[in-house]
Amino acid sequence: MFTNLRPHLLVYIACVCLCIIAFAPSLAVCQGELKSGVIALCFDGDTVKLTDRRVVRLAGIDTPELHNGKEKPQYYSREALEELTSVARGKTVRLIAVDDQEKDRYGRFIADVILPDGRSLSEFMITRGAAYVYPHKGLNEHFIERLRMLQIKAIAERRGMWGHILTMPAARNTYIGNRQSRRFFSANNLIVQDIKPRNRVLFGTLMDAFTAGYAPARPSPFWPVEK
Repeated sequence: MFTNLRPHLLVYIACVCLCIIAFAPSLAVCQGELKSGVIALCFDGDTVKLTDRRVVRLAGIDTPELHNGKEKPQYYSREALEELTSVARGKTVRLIAVDDQEKDRYGRFIADVILPDGRSLSEFMITRGAAYVYPHKGLNEHFIERLRMLQIKAIAERRGMWGHILTMPAARNTYIGNRQSRRFFSANNLIVQDIKPRNRVLFGTLMDAFTAGYAPARPSPFWPVEK
């Protein structure tokens, strides 16, 4: 059927076909699907290890730090781990790529982890008030917005950690956010001076910052530790 085509056109068609074959695996990743797996254990409220040894960070969320003995665990870190373990351990899960980067700087896969019943672990943790939204560059904006709306509801109903975090004296303080990083700082933090004026966002209370979908910068001096 190609006998009447010019030689250079035949070469072009052949090259296109070879490119499609060569990039087929990458196209699958771009469509959002990564290799599924079984959750062997949960390190904390936002990181799991699969039986094939892959470590996966739940996309779009962060939870209080356990610190593993170096420092006192942050408030609600153990509860977050228990929440995740109870629903996820031993389950076969699908991994949906929602980030421009497949892995973070620590070599962990970044994914929206989906349970057999279709629930997203990131959404589950936000809904339970066991995690907060953690946006960053390259993460799907629609995904982050969905988490933010769930977080607003969890905050309004004071679920999980919100019942205590938002009643602390520090919750009434003023905070400054950075539009570029979507992190917020205490207003008296010296780092605020390095934020360009056009990128500064004023939050009258801690709830305002979390409701806007900003995440606390580390370290977070206002966050209490376990007693």
